[in-house]
Amino acid sequence: MLQDSQMFLQAAVDAAYAAGKVALERQRSLGSIRFKGAKDVVTEADLECDRLIRERLEKAFPDHNLLTEEEGSSDKGSEYRWYVDPIDGTINYAHQIPLWGVSIGLARGGEMLCGAIFLPALDELYTVVSGGGAFLNGEPIRVSSVTDLSHAVISHGDFNVSADDVERQRLNSENFWARMRTVASVQRVKCLGSAAVEGAFIASGRLDGYWMVYLKPWDVAVTTLLVREAGGTVTDLSGKPWTLETNTALFSNSILHPSLLASLDWDRRRVSPESP
Repeated sequence: MLQDSQMFLQAAVDAAYAAGKVALERQRSLGSIRFKGAKDVVTEADLECDRLIRERLEKAFPDHNLLTEEEGSSDKGSEYRWYVDPIDGTINYAHQIPLWGVSIGLARGGEMLCGAIFLPALDELYTVVSGGGAFLNGEPIRVSSVTDLSHAVISHGDFNVSADDVERQRLNSENFWARMRTVASVQRVKCLGSAAVEGAFIASGRLDGYWMVYLKPWDVAVTTLLVREAGGTVTDLSGKPWTLETNTALFSNSILHPSLLASLDWDRRRVSPESP
């Protein structure tokens, strides 16, 4: 099975490199940018890269299911499903902020097998195979060794992430108060604007923790496996095991996970830190 996973991984790497090259070239002249809902955007590069990746994977594995951010799902009844985010961090990409990436991963029966994250602006390729470790540009990586929460640098997902006005306001409030409950306990709190980047930075030890209050499976399918194979822990924000159906996530270096869960105190997510 590991040999098959390596074959699948190579397909993901090749597609991620190809899409990343297109995205970098397109970034010089973005073309039209349209809104998806009130606060999110999609560029021509998102659509072009989505099509490029889909075409490559469908040609190589015609029986596999695919789920991509821009073109949705194709279900062929296979136990294999690809999860694709052609440009994770589109807002960053559209604003020339170099924190964005291409994320491509494969699951079998709901369990991630392998994946690749390519950060073109940084020229960093993260690869992972279940049971085979996590790598950055071919070198093994590990999560950080920070043991004291007060020395931790953590990050969280963006605000304004839902297309629904009511849900967006609720999520903004929950994210805000989670940040307020946590900020005094840690060294710094960041928000980098890309789950692929932030998950990769957890796996490579650059960040110590990262949470998201709203996600889709293509956002973190690969980063979840990457962080775990690098020695980290991933759960939902209540501490329950993360699955591809989970809509919140907490990534950490494992050592800090219990204290981060306690600090975030997700069950009080609509309550200010001063409330009883």
